[in-house]
Amino acid sequence: MVSADGAIRIATWNIHGFFGEGRRPDFERTIRCIRAMDADILALQEVDGRTHLRREPFAFERLAEALGDHFAPAPLFGRTGREYGHALWSRFPLADVAIQRLPGPGFEPRAVIDARAQTPLGPLRLLSLHLGLRPAARRAQADAVAALLEPGEASVVLGDFNEWRSGGPVDRRLRRVLPEVAHPPSWPARRPLVPMDRLYASGALRFSDIRAWMEAAPASDHLPVIATVRRA
Repeated sequence: MVSADGAIRIATWNIHGFFGEGRRPDFERTIRCIRAMDADILALQEVDGRTHLRREPFAFERLAEALGDHFAPAPLFGRTGREYGHALWSRFPLADVAIQRLPGPGFEPRAVIDARAQTPLGPLRLLSLHLGLRPAARRAQADAVAALLEPGEASVVLGDFNEWRSGGPVDRRLRRVLPEVAHPPSWPARRPLVPMDRLYASGALRFSDIRAWMEAAPASDHLPVIATVRRA
């Protein structure tokens, strides 16, 4: 939702393989929530087509078709049509899209989607991610993400950081280069206590209207985190 002053709405959401309440994944419910939150840029984690885990196949393909506009997938492992990973979607054109692998150790491969969006705020560097479960891996991954950033560039890093507390090692590393942060409690969805899902931005940007969107609670175990972004 672009405002009169050029501000945009940006969000991140761990969609948990389209699983929420109920015994089956509900793709259409997830899409309804995405449309209702009306973000201009959206990072999605746990895009999951692994049928052996009762997910539905072709998760990336179905999202790309339903969302339209500009879609950057990062399938990290799995057979064709049954991959697992994350994705970045934008109303605005995406350029220089790259999937940058992140260091371990970990149970699953991790990566960051690195792209530049042409927005009403001007060029915006986007780094979309889902960090690992192991503390040592998260620290190394945060350092790797920080090293990708260019001084003076308007940048947003967004995703599921898998860190349970504000001011933890990941948060401290990223705030050195990205001082603006939006991290309301977003997990578990029905009674959010933990700020796992976050937006970080460079000093050229400011967040406002920050919230974890409770309306999506039936659709995942995480809430989306949404914020309005403006130039400082």
